[in-house]
Amino acid sequence: MPLFPKSRPLSAALIAAILVLIFVPLALRPLFNLNEGLYAEAAREMLAHNPLIPRLDGMPYLEKPPIFYWLIMLSYKVFGIGKFAARLPSAISALATIAMVARFARDRVTPALWPPLLLLSSAGFYMMSQLAMFDMTFTFFHTIALLAFFSYIERPARVSRLWLAAAASALACLTKGLIGIVLPGLIVITFLAWERKTLPWRPFLVAWLVFFVIVLPWHIWMTLHVPHFFDRYIIQEHFDRFLGTLKPMDYRRPPLYYNLEHILIGVFPWTPFLIDALIERRPYDRLDRFLLVWAGVYLVFFTVSKTSSSYYMLPIMPALALFVGRAMGQRKGRAFLWIAGSFAALCLAGAGVAFVLPHPAMRPYVAAASLLYFGFFVAVLRSGRGPTAPTLGILAVGALSGFSALFLTFSLIHPNRYASQDLARALLPHLTPSSYVFVARQYEDLSSLDFYLNRPIYVFDPHQGDLYYGIRHDSAVHRLIRGAALRRLARTQRVFIVGPVSARAGWNRYGRFRVIASNGRDVAVENIRPAQRDPVARPKPTRASRSPAYSARPSHPDQGRRHARPQLR
Repeated sequence: MPLFPKSRPLSAALIAAILVLIFVPLALRPLFNLNEGLYAEAAREMLAHNPLIPRLDGMPYLEKPPIFYWLIMLSYKVFGIGKFAARLPSAISALATIAMVARFARDRVTPALWPPLLLLSSAGFYMMSQLAMFDMTFTFFHTIALLAFFSYIERPARVSRLWLAAAASALACLTKGLIGIVLPGLIVITFLAWERKTLPWRPFLVAWLVFFVIVLPWHIWMTLHVPHFFDRYIIQEHFDRFLGTLKPMDYRRPPLYYNLEHILIGVFPWTPFLIDALIERRPYDRLDRFLLVWAGVYLVFFTVSKTSSSYYMLPIMPALALFVGRAMGQRKGRAFLWIAGSFAALCLAGAGVAFVLPHPAMRPYVAAASLLYFGFFVAVLRSGRGPTAPTLGILAVGALSGFSALFLTFSLIHPNRYASQDLARALLPHLTPSSYVFVARQYEDLSSLDFYLNRPIYVFDPHQGDLYYGIRHDSAVHRLIRGAALRRLARTQRVFIVGPVSARAGWNRYGRFRVIASNGRDVAVENIRPAQRDPVARPKPTRASRSPAYSARPSHPDQGRRHARPQLR
């Protein structure tokens, strides 16, 4: 049965709607402080300085490898620096992942378009396609690696599939670190052990050669040119983060149910279909077992890990889409009706609970989303065993459209909950090339401010997460100062401070300030009666560095960066 309607105009309308949902919102929402502002700004600084060394606020930033930054830099070159260009690699990676899943499903799923439709319309997958974050690009390479490896298992004579898997794993490592090889390796080993299957070892020699040829050059170059790179990037950002010994600790360990909860939320509204498939497809065939091992290894790995986030489960969504897509034509009427009915009732209850949420701004959006998906499940239930494939395709795209509209509306009406664009607009008319802009808490909490102002940002906060490495090893340019130095600076220089409204009263000890703008969450202030002439001076850093690797840096915070008022795109 074809998935899309036979009517060409209607099919064209659905495809056009999908493209609009993917690309149009990229340019509408402001960049979020966490983590879009960090990555968009890091890519811009790499474009202006050294494309091999990730840099943030003028300092080396070694939490992630470079491929995603390179993609954003290429997008900046083509479309100009702005939020659309920063998010475009994620959107293209999402479409490429969907295309890869569709290609793999062509000979294994009937109809073959079920898995890509399920993947696209899943709430978690769609949201990550709209964010300038590493995870969607990582998911693309990770998906290629595992699907290519399974194709090799099916036909061991096609050794090129194994080499493709090795190359994709190397690119995944250059996108998000060692998990690009560790997790695919664990998945492969677990699956082969379950299957009690052995493979010839000679092709793996070439596969490892392909992997190292791709992955080693950047790591070797960084080790030779960047002080303490191996310790910071390999030991701290991988092993210490997994074990919970990273300092400073910029995370907290989630509860045991956290990852499972976000899997069920991420695949919504297909969660009841997933539960039904887990129950009804037993005994599982070989592909089912591979897909479940794929998902299970991720779930166990990040449950054991001391740190996890909701988007860490994104790479398993192609596997779940394939698993559920294979089961769509085999739904058992009564069992599925009970499951879908339970989720309909859950959505209806969620609409009521939304009005007692602690954040009033979110209440109408949560209620509207709950009612939207309640309608989706009711439409499914009205057809008995479920609607036909074309009808369900239309319902899925319709539900996704409603969800996208709610997400976009919330982001535009309440941008100040997560972004700093409005504060940047208010600050720009007051800034001069020699002004100093400070944030009064961790840099990452206001990271999009740096992107929109297009100038260095100073911090007076000794507890820094994302700037920690740069502060320790590149203090010749770092912009962290103590309160006493800020007090002295405010007597002679033009100083602006941005931070939480609740901290505003405490800034009086650094001088006299007047409020320029406030968004209710954060406030921007300027010191009163700055000196008539701003001497070209720079606050003395708290530590000194002897490293020659970063000696050629601007002596003033604004030197070497654009001073013209940038257009906020």
